Amino acid sequence: METEEKNLSAQESLRVIRETIDLAKHGFREDGFHFLLWGWLVAIASATDWYLAVIQQDPRHSMAWMIMVVIGVPVSLIREARLGKRRKEKNIVRKWYGLIWLGYGISMVLAIPMSVRTGLSPVPFILVLTGFATYMSGVLLKFNPLLLGAAVIWAGALWCMFLSKEQHLIVQAATAVLGYLVPGYLLNSQSKKHVHRA
Repeated sequence: METEEKNLSAQESLRVIRETIDLAKHGFREDGFHFLLWGWLVAIASATDWYLAVIQQDPRHSMAWMIMVVIGVPVSLIREARLGKRRKEKNIVRKWYGLIWLGYGISMVLAIPMSVRTGLSPVPFILVLTGFATYMSGVLLKFNPLLLGAAVIWAGALWCMFLSKEQHLIVQAATAVLGYLVPGYLLNSQSKKHVHRA
């Protein structure tokens, strides 16, 4: 009899956990803002870097990436700070989502200088990390276009093995469009429909 009560308690606990996660998932909506912001920035920076390096042969071509620091980081931080003030409820899925992208950011800060210092193109490493974070976002949001976007980004990383460093930039621009912007616009559209229904 006691073991049956313990089993029921365990089952009951699992049910509560499952319901909590379901509630958290339904309460967490992503509007695709960051995928759109970073997708456009990466596509523009990659194409600009390629153009300056290959066509113009400008030794300062990598300055194109300053767009990420000057626009991307402040806009992301300001938006999240504003949203944080509006959000009253704590949401476990939102927390996991944030932790995934925090881990991604830390990994990028380490991977880029390490690859550059060893004379390797950072693009394949960036794409592998980006594919992983995008994949995990798709899993958490239960949003298949992000899973497909992750697959495209990973495929781009593999493709880089057969290309020159300069061509890596074109692949990165293309994966930003297909892996970030397309799912980002779909997420944004879904978010707007959800708001209209609510």
